Amino acid sequence: MTAQFHHAYMHPMRWCIKNTLGAIAEVSLGYPFRTGIKPIPGTTTAVVQMRDTSCTDGIDWPSCVRTELPGKRKPDWLKPGDILFPTRGNLSCATLVDETIGDIQAVAAPHFFVLRIHQADVLPAYVAWWLNQEPAQRHLEQQAQSSGIVRNISRTVLDTIPIAIPPLPRQQQITGLAQAMRHETQLLHQLMQSNQQIMTGLARDLMAH
Repeated sequence: MTAQFHHAYMHPMRWCIKNTLGAIAEVSLGYPFRTGIKPIPGTTTAVVQMRDTSCTDGIDWPSCVRTELPGKRKPDWLKPGDILFPTRGNLSCATLVDETIGDIQAVAAPHFFVLRIHQADVLPAYVAWWLNQEPAQRHLEQQAQSSGIVRNISRTVLDTIPIAIPPLPRQQQITGLAQAMRHETQLLHQLMQSNQQIMTGLARDLMAH
């Protein structure tokens, strides 16, 4: 993996378009729940909240609350390619809605922006990756407003995030590498857990004799 990563990035990029996020994506807010999001037995509509998302593991669909949507607003169901971005918090992590959503009917909680890329030559997975990288995160650090210890991200700040857009094959290469690195990290975590279980078992055996 290290050699593959090094080989891919030693070659200079031939050309790269500089743009802003607002120029390539439609941005909306999640579904407007006026009260708390409470589980209702027997319902199937899933609501993605902050606790259901991870920078490395995506969306944990089984953990999402199932409920009924209040009000008469027609839901804008999440679909593969959507990107969820928190409106507040000190950890601004973009999460891609991928094919694991399956046939789940889901909406984002109101503390998310929902981004939909409207350019065919820009991969949503690439945009999600870029938003979690240093140039985009530095923009948020410099432009976002802070209320006490909580950082608030406005629509304007999100729209003006600078984004470098390489050719589509390069985007595919970058997102493929990022996915491979995430997979390696998950495997390493599993190995560490397995090793810890072995050590725990050994210690217990020693105590039992």
